Amino acid sequence: MPLQLTHPTSAPHPKAQSMLPAIGGFPTSDLPLFLAGYSELCRVDLSGKRALEICGGFGKLAAGLAEAYPQAEVTGLDLYAASGPEIEERMQRLPGLSYVAGDAFDLSGYGDESLDLVWGQAALHHLAHNATGLAASVRRVLKPGGRLVFIFEPMGHNLPVAAIRAVRMAKHELEDESNLYLSQFERMAAGFSSCEVQMFNLLGYPMKAVSDRFEWLSKTVQSMDALLFRRFPKLLRYGANCNVIFTK
Repeated sequence: MPLQLTHPTSAPHPKAQSMLPAIGGFPTSDLPLFLAGYSELCRVDLSGKRALEICGGFGKLAAGLAEAYPQAEVTGLDLYAASGPEIEERMQRLPGLSYVAGDAFDLSGYGDESLDLVWGQAALHHLAHNATGLAASVRRVLKPGGRLVFIFEPMGHNLPVAAIRAVRMAKHELEDESNLYLSQFERMAAGFSSCEVQMFNLLGYPMKAVSDRFEWLSKTVQSMDALLFRRFPKLLRYGANCNVIFTK
């Protein structure tokens, strides 16, 4: 199935803005990417539906989605269940929110076609050693029309960007930035009805060190990226980061 490469230009979903605290320590220059990704989590009204975050860590994004859709059942899954006073306060305030310990590759605790949404933030590149197995496992638990969304993932088609990441990893500025490739998404998409890859950071990535310090420069670079992607669609594959949306 051919992938659909895009660079989102539409206004973010109204609920996406409220989930921005989940960005945490990620660069502010990636704000458009996160807003686009969070908009995808809200693309379908989740009221009365079930959503699962994999590799959710401390669970801020799961809490943000549960707050946006208080009638939804939202679960945050990680190798170690999120715990502590802040977590207890969240779950008391948001009855539909829960956290569990588990392996993203083992969703045997969820029935066939039992979930409406599964997502991960900066997660897929940590699971890329068996991306097709992960996709098959998620596909089983998704309802027809259900969606698998990955937000803020690193791509490897842009060689200068890959070189920058390699240097930063060697200097231990980055712990794990395993690059992903469109061919992996194509294999993962088997059995899904569609796969959209939202591309970002053409000039934005190599300029992060400067643009992250100046909001005006960051916005200028983002506008330049949008213009280049629009005028030269073949450049989309060379974006440094992406969101990926699989629909069953």
